[in-house]
Order: sequence, then structure tokens, then C-alpha cells
Amino acid sequence: MKHSILTRINFTDLTLLDQYLKVTKKVLIPALKSQTNKNFDLIVITNPEIVDLLRSELDYPFTAVYGNGQCYSYLLDNKINIQTRHDCDDYMSPDYVQKIQETYLITHKKYDKFIIQAQPTQLIYQTGEEKSLSPYSSRRCSMFLSLCQTNVINHVFERKHGQMYEIASNVITLPTGYTKWVIHGKNQSLLKKK
Repeated sequence: MKHSILTRINFTDLTLLDQYLKVTKKVLIPALKSQTNKNFDLIVITNPEIVDLLRSELDYPFTAVYGNGQCYSYLLDNKINIQTRHDCDDYMSPDYVQKIQETYLITHKKYDKFIIQAQPTQLIYQTGEEKSLSPYSSRRCSMFLSLCQTNVINHVFERKHGQMYEIASNVITLPTGYTKWVIHGKNQSLLKKK
């Protein structure tokens, strides 16, 4: 079993990159370091212009890939059975990787391909206020998901997160507490909706 956590840090706007890196260094990097299960690697989808900056700023080892095509090749070539997508500015609990891998080991004998998704809460970065979110389902997948495959033929960014059930129809949902969608005022996903 091979497990990779994939995140995208692919900004051309250096001011926006700096703002995201501040949150990444306070939220994601400590979360990765605190994982009780260290049997995973980090893949960053980025661009060659900023990879050296990321290596100097992020106090965590990662494999850099450039674009979805190179990411897919890496995942396929290395037969990454568990592909966890996680935004660079979001939180994971210290036992998140452990829970994903436990669920994989129980489920992969039943299904060749499936999704493990986490039901997040929303965390306001500036105040620490936490809110519940509408429940995700097997037909509206969470942004916090792992594509699991015995035979690796797909990749976790092949569809938007909400449509990942089109690739793997069997969806297991973890309860709240494992992930938090961090709202910090510069979230690109929210700005695109406006």
C-alpha cells in the first residue's frame, strides 16, 4: 500500500502565494508533522518558477510535479493506491492518515476502487470560530477525499471533488473531526463563486 497526500500550490501571483504560504505554514505543515502514522508522502502540484521558493519556505519534504498530466504519470508509475487531495490551507487531525489507511485496509478487499471522504467543519482562521457544514453524500463528494485503488488507473484530480463518485461509486464517509476547511479571507474557491 502506497499513500500520497496531494496539494496544489500553483500561483503566479506572488502576493497571493505569500498569503497562502503563511496559512500553509501555520495549518497544513504542523498537521503533516503531527500525523501519528507517517507512512505517506506529500506531492505538491506546482510550477517550476516557484518550486525553489516552496522548498525554502515549507519545512516539510515533498515531491514537486508540474500539472495534472505529470501528476497522473507519477501516481500511475509509482502505483499510489491511496491518493488524498488536501488543499494547502486546510487542516487535518493528527490521526487522519491513520484513519484513512485503516479504512483502506478494511475496504480494499471488498472494492477494487472506492473513495474515503471526510465530513469537514468550517474554521474561521482569524477568530477560531468553527461551524458545521451541510453533509456530503455518495453523490456529492467532499473536498477532503482519498481515491483508493488496488489497481491504479485513475487520479484524484481527474474530476472536481463533487463529481469524484463518477470514477468510484463506492463512497465511505468519515465523521467530522478529521478535517477543517479553513476560511482565511483569500480563499480562491470562495472568490471564484462571487
